[in-house]
Amino acid sequence: MAGNHTRVNILVEGQTEETFVRELLVPHFAGLQVYLTPRIIETSKGHRGGVVSYGKIVHQVKRWCLQDQSAKVTTMFDVYGLPVDFPNVANWNNNQPAPAQVAVLEANLAASVGQPNFIPYLQLHEYEALLFSDLSAFSYAEVPQSVIQAWQQELAACGGPEHVNNSKLTAPSKRLIARWPGYEYAKVQFGVLIALEIGLARIRQQCPRFNEWLSILENL
Repeated sequence: MAGNHTRVNILVEGQTEETFVRELLVPHFAGLQVYLTPRIIETSKGHRGGVVSYGKIVHQVKRWCLQDQSAKVTTMFDVYGLPVDFPNVANWNNNQPAPAQVAVLEANLAASVGQPNFIPYLQLHEYEALLFSDLSAFSYAEVPQSVIQAWQQELAACGGPEHVNNSKLTAPSKRLIARWPGYEYAKVQFGVLIALEIGLARIRQQCPRFNEWLSILENL
């Protein structure tokens, strides 16, 4: 089990992920003497949020690894929407098992960064997959029960939150927006409040790769 004031710096894709780390992960890990610090990736000078190129990812991860070599550095980026120049992303095949494919993407990123304190993690397929861990939690945002039931049917057809598809029509956030358009403009607010309503334990139970990442951090 981790401890002895282990520090972990997390480079994230946007404000929702940053708030998720602060609200759900930081309190959990602090109890294990593991102290997380999230930072939103820079897209250009003075601007943060969104992953625009593979080179920017590698540059910023490597820079943080070198700046704080006594800490671990990890990432929380969505597989959906990765830049087209990310090695092997163009070869993604929705007809093949996703875990093995994302493991290749993570290995490529680790090789490009080339720093021993780096732990790559990519979210399958999108942050919103975590919210599919318990769709009934959307009642907190007064989403109609008929909409929640429709999402639950879609989830059952996919076989689990991390198996919800990776396309412009079927990615987790696209499914949420299609039936509840307000989510597009309230992602930062409801994206974390609903995760809090679900709870970290339930999310870990339903999202094996996400749980595996947290387990690695817990056992540094």
